[in-house]
Amino acid sequence: MAVTEEIVRERYAAAAKRREEALCCPSGNDAADLETFIPQEVLNVSYGCGTPAGLAHVQPGETVVDIGSGGGIDCFDALRRTGPSGRVIGVDMTDEMLEIARKNAPAVAQNLGHDDVRVEFRKGLADDLPLEDGEAGLVISNCVINLTPDKDRVFDEIFRVLRPRGRFCISDIVADRPVPNYLIHDPDKWGACLSGALPMKDYLGGLNRAGFLGLAQEKFSPWQSIDGIHFISVTLVGYKLADGDGVEAEVVFPGPFSAVQDERRNEF
Repeated sequence: MAVTEEIVRERYAAAAKRREEALCCPSGNDAADLETFIPQEVLNVSYGCGTPAGLAHVQPGETVVDIGSGGGIDCFDALRRTGPSGRVIGVDMTDEMLEIARKNAPAVAQNLGHDDVRVEFRKGLADDLPLEDGEAGLVISNCVINLTPDKDRVFDEIFRVLRPRGRFCISDIVADRPVPNYLIHDPDKWGACLSGALPMKDYLGGLNRAGFLGLAQEKFSPWQSIDGIHFISVTLVGYKLADGDGVEAEVVFPGPFSAVQDERRNEF
């Protein structure tokens, strides 16, 4: 395991045992609603930045994958939305978080009235997902990708595990400029979702290079500022489109421009 991954794993292993209030951004979950079916042990280890992340995109009966599932809160909420015919797969690299999620999965399924447990938690890394090609209809992730050292590999993996016409909804931390070396080499800032933040342009560029189209921003919230660098919580969506597919959108270009290119490099 790379040094950066070990730093993050240790930080979140500790956070699984004792809640760390300052970890990532304040969450926007409706605690009263979730308490009706999710055990308190899971709620205590919920960390995120654009919460709830991607859950409005969940459709009944589909397979949802959560990258960096932690104690399982987003997986359990996704399970409620997929219904008894859907399936949810959480992927995390931290044994302590996986233990909490797996232990509470049967109780959540029972509280939702499901006859069987249709949520599972697999150990793995975001850049090497333990999933088959095309296994997911929707990939969600909440304040995790910034913690990974190789974002391009992560974006490629998300594209691989999505079926054609699948989509992602990711909440993450981005920066308004490149993060300087003194922060990149600060272990504490890595675990706090700062050092690994990409500039927004680079983040969108990586998703586009992986093959995603129809990229759009759903949420935007300023978070922290360090030495003039602004860190922002964003929620992004994108699609794995088959040949000939498209996403309808109205776009106004104030111009003037001699030409405009779409995401497939078509000029018009």
